[in-house]
Amino acid sequence: MKSPAQRLALAAAALLFSLAAHADPEVYPTPGTPAPATSFVAAASGQLKAFYTGQAGGLTNLLGARINGVDGAIGLSNHGSAYGDSFVLGTVAAGDSLVFFIDIDGSGVRFYSDPALNSDGVNHAWASTYAGDALVPAGTHVAFEDLEGGGDLNYRDHSFVFQISAVPEPASWALLLAGAAVLARRRPRR
Repeated sequence: MKSPAQRLALAAAALLFSLAAHADPEVYPTPGTPAPATSFVAAASGQLKAFYTGQAGGLTNLLGARINGVDGAIGLSNHGSAYGDSFVLGTVAAGDSLVFFIDIDGSGVRFYSDPALNSDGVNHAWASTYAGDALVPAGTHVAFEDLEGGGDLNYRDHSFVFQISAVPEPASWALLLAGAAVLARRRPRR
């Protein structure tokens, strides 16, 4: 049995390890120059999931995705989320068109990863691949600029990594539930 001091030391070491275990996605390499427009296409079928990676903007932004031309649910606030928090943006099929957006201060003003959809015609997003870490899995890193006209063009106002994870088939769920029911019925012998 460990003493309270040993438990505290272990907890502190675990906290330090968890803080060092994530490597923030790269900062946009050339602030002041918008990245090329990126068109996203779902490479697989499943849940489109976003993992929060940070912000440096003053405005509150919520993240969303336009799937095949339809804006979906919004969430993952840049001021209320912690690194690694996730949000399911919807379900996609391989080949679906994906455009990400931020909703500014709940005002309905949105900036999209497709500049043709932005009222100012400016590219408000950039993207790169991300290898993953202990809290955020590998995927595509997308970062936004949240001011009209591109603001300071540093693309650090809201960033996330997205990936598509497989949705279990109904038969898989049935098998999982049946196994849980069998385990629940088993009683230990005395």
